[in-house]
Amino acid sequence: MASKIFTSDLKVGMFVADLDRPWLDTPFLLEGFLIENEEQILALRTHCEYVMVDRARSTGPEFEAVSGLSPATNTMPRPSPRPPRTIANSDRGKATALSPAEDRAPAAKAAKRLPRKGESAEAAEARRAQATAAFDAGASSGMAPHSSRPGLVARMLARFRRPAAGGGEDASAPTAAAPRETPQEFAARVELLPAGLEVQTYVNQASVEDEVPRAQAAVALASDLLEKLVKDIRLGQSFEIERIEEIVEGMVESIVRNPDAAMWIARLREADISTYGHGLQVSVYLASFGRHIGFPKAQLSQLAQIGLLLDIGKIKLPRYLLEKQGRLTAEEYDEAKRHVDHGIAILSATPNADPEVLEGIEQHHERMNGSGYPHGYVGDEIGIYGRMAGIVDTFAALTNHRPYAAAASSYEALRSLSGWAGDFFHEPLVQQFVSSIGVFPVGSLIELSSGEVAIVVAHNRVRRLKPRVLVVTGPDKTRSAHPAMLDLLYDTKSGGDEPVYIKRGLPAGAYDLDLKDFYLG
Repeated sequence: MASKIFTSDLKVGMFVADLDRPWLDTPFLLEGFLIENEEQILALRTHCEYVMVDRARSTGPEFEAVSGLSPATNTMPRPSPRPPRTIANSDRGKATALSPAEDRAPAAKAAKRLPRKGESAEAAEARRAQATAAFDAGASSGMAPHSSRPGLVARMLARFRRPAAGGGEDASAPTAAAPRETPQEFAARVELLPAGLEVQTYVNQASVEDEVPRAQAAVALASDLLEKLVKDIRLGQSFEIERIEEIVEGMVESIVRNPDAAMWIARLREADISTYGHGLQVSVYLASFGRHIGFPKAQLSQLAQIGLLLDIGKIKLPRYLLEKQGRLTAEEYDEAKRHVDHGIAILSATPNADPEVLEGIEQHHERMNGSGYPHGYVGDEIGIYGRMAGIVDTFAALTNHRPYAAAASSYEALRSLSGWAGDFFHEPLVQQFVSSIGVFPVGSLIELSSGEVAIVVAHNRVRRLKPRVLVVTGPDKTRSAHPAMLDLLYDTKSGGDEPVYIKRGLPAGAYDLDLKDFYLG
């Protein structure tokens, strides 16, 4: 039962089911969420006069104390809405800036859409017109463009709420019921690609279960190569960059067929991630990110190489520095930052090293406001590969255990990235990254409304908040003897009569659950 509650009366523990204005005009990532702190209440008061609270999904007794509420309040006429904020279509609502809620000036947001170097305004306009024409041509031929979401995360989630027609999904091709990419969204993807590259549209060619064995083999080869590479460098031996390109190619092919499978394998291996193995996970996410934007295969291979090698320079750092428990001192941090220079020196001495790969590695710690290293580049001084690598590297670091910090849940990591967008990271790319991996990425631990814990196995194209999951515990959080697959889009019941939904994300290792115990292959 949902009740209308004025934001002045909100309490921690209430579940906000709806707002008095469109979700797109607010900074909230999820359309429906449990209030967990006063900061969220303040954000709601900033944007709304009242909200609809779902009592059945609320926790704790606090909301019961609100007086004067009854089901009849659900039918009360709405007050006149506040004047809508004037916001550019490409950045409307700042929905990805979750906390704190800030209403940044539209002009500042627009300025963060970086122009391409050396391109005149006329050329840029012609390129956008060409992108729109290309989209229209594809639509008229019956081709359904890939479901990229360059705009707000809330817009992405809203579109994925459309129900699918006719039952299950076809993993190999888009369906008529799938949400279609708008010309503006398609053009936004084109806008992010370097000049001269034609945007690609990828569709899944295999189910995640079918692709997992091939992804496992490809990721294992890449892992073995990385381990050998580290040994060779320590021994002062040379290595062939062509071998890296060859191994990465198999991983890219798997990601092109179905990125969920490789991301699943990468998450399975997270407990084994070493200082250098972190790059393996970044490689998978970075290539998947590029696939989503629409980079051709050759560029996906470059992105995968960047991810694999971006931390190779840490070989030259003192071991105590890499294994130190707790925060580094200022002097230690300065020493740690030198791993970028070390890595470039190692790779530059390698015959046939790709300059674009080297640039992406060199820039993966640069930040939009100039606070990064080693050069303090600002804005469009950072190339597209460096900007993408910085986002993915940060996400992977946040979601894995580090000597000085526990792992965050994927959802919390995405909240952090969204809050840092604009200042540290290129905002349109952050939005694309969230869209590419989903609010709850493959391999994420989640708690269901039933109390059961599950692992996200594959995304549904139609509704990203309704993925396929593997239920691995009972409501009491004890491990299930026989984990069961559940599709939250179609299988709406699990051990009861109530629909099941995602209640919250959990950090890696929650309830002592190890993803390796639930391998799909």
